[in-house]
Amino acid sequence: MSTITKIEGYQRDVKQLRVAAYCRVSTDNFEQLESLQNQREHYQEYISHHPNWQLAKIYYDEGISGTKLTKRNALKELLGDCCNHRIDLIVTKSISRLSRNTTDCLQIVRELQQLNIPIIFEKEHINTGAMASELFLSILSSIAQDESHSTAGNLRWAIRKRFASGEFRVSSAPYGYKLRDGNLLIYPAEARTVKHIFHKFLTGTSATQIAKDLNGHQVATQRGGHWRSNTVLNILRNINYTGDMLCQKTYRDDQYHRHFNHGELAQYLIENHHPSLISYQAFDQAQKIIKENAQKCHIEVGTHKYQQHYPFSGKIICGYCSTTFKRQTRPNKICWACQKHLKSAKQCPIKAISEESLEAAFCSMMNKLIFSQRFLLQPLLEELQNQANSNSNGELGKLAEQIKANDHKAETLTQLMQSGLLDKAIYVNQTAKLEQDTYQCRQKIKLLNSQNTDSANNFEEVRSLLRWCQKGQTLTSFDPNLFQTFAQQIIVNDPTEVIFKLKCALELTEKLTKKAAVYQQFYRGIIKQRFNEPIKQAEYLYSIIESEGDLIG
Repeated sequence: MSTITKIEGYQRDVKQLRVAAYCRVSTDNFEQLESLQNQREHYQEYISHHPNWQLAKIYYDEGISGTKLTKRNALKELLGDCCNHRIDLIVTKSISRLSRNTTDCLQIVRELQQLNIPIIFEKEHINTGAMASELFLSILSSIAQDESHSTAGNLRWAIRKRFASGEFRVSSAPYGYKLRDGNLLIYPAEARTVKHIFHKFLTGTSATQIAKDLNGHQVATQRGGHWRSNTVLNILRNINYTGDMLCQKTYRDDQYHRHFNHGELAQYLIENHHPSLISYQAFDQAQKIIKENAQKCHIEVGTHKYQQHYPFSGKIICGYCSTTFKRQTRPNKICWACQKHLKSAKQCPIKAISEESLEAAFCSMMNKLIFSQRFLLQPLLEELQNQANSNSNGELGKLAEQIKANDHKAETLTQLMQSGLLDKAIYVNQTAKLEQDTYQCRQKIKLLNSQNTDSANNFEEVRSLLRWCQKGQTLTSFDPNLFQTFAQQIIVNDPTEVIFKLKCALELTEKLTKKAAVYQQFYRGIIKQRFNEPIKQAEYLYSIIESEGDLIG
């Protein structure tokens, strides 16, 4: 007799999608944090209802605005996990939760589409994996950005009205005070430190030395960090220690960047707002000293930033750690040193270089250019001119024609679909392809235009450099104005040599010597080599000059 065996239903192996949820609240008050907890619980339940979904992780940012990507650590962590292929799908409440900035939103979506990771926006019912066009997302994202601007504007208006009426309530206390029921009360431990800072500064101690002394006595800042000269100066500049409250000392622009208010907006002074720590006389004297020190150190008034007082200021970059070099006065010489190396040689091994050797290297480089102008700078100028005349004109025309053709095809598809001669699915598919092709054409046009602008700028800078070299006036001493005219940066990869990045895009390597050589002749046995880029060819020729430097008279 035949045996019948019952076979259980076949269970198909469905791929489990690793799903991540992203939540964000813009403030850290109790109600918002409660909303964040509700969002997290919602996504745990929402994802569990899909049999082929597996919860990977719930990412959340607390008390962070959606206008900027830089400070949203959870979102950056999510994008990093996506790049490392740990996520297959992202779910979020709405476009505004992801970003209130149109540019950031589209950039995130495009990056994830390249990784084949779709985003589901619940509120708008959008799945970017099934989205045929970015247009709809762009419109909704712009609406979210406009809503954010409107809300921020309303809040700023309300705050300024409270400034004008004197009803403004302080939300945070400066160092030396504590906030209780909206009122500033003196905090004795910190108040003693504030008075100590003013006393030391008025008796001749610098802000840097005051910071060192406070750190040496292990006095904590308001946030538990270390004291710096800027921290001390901020206390010395704060008029609130006189008992008056100055409102709107800073403001945010439409891009949410904070600026010091130097008269752009009205300021409001509320006198005798809270108990004072410093007298008006002491505060005014401190401001006078700060102003005098700023003039001595060439600090730009109103910005608290140093002017580029020395020719090399802000232009010497460490090739090892990319830190700017700092000027130092040492016994019998002036040096420039990497700021990280000054803190610790373990952080950066690049040692200091003397200012004299830098000046000599610049003179040496310029003299070499004088004697090599005929076969280095003149050919370079001709190549750049030919490149500017012929470069990409034909390609720009082709791209423009391609965009016109795509627009014409899109119109034809629309007419065919409206007349019932074309299936809607085919119409959506073909339209999406045309939009993608048009987008790529526009990106290529932007790139070509940018390249043309760079080539034109390089051409003008090389022509300016060639005109100077044609004068034939070799340098016997360093000329700061000449350096500012032609040099953009100095890269230090080694204490024995530097790379001069010129404004014409040339990068020329020079050895560091104590005295600048004045070249009267030039070694003409130069090996010529062709390159696709004129700049690269000129740099190669200069490297031959540098290697044959001992043969130059």
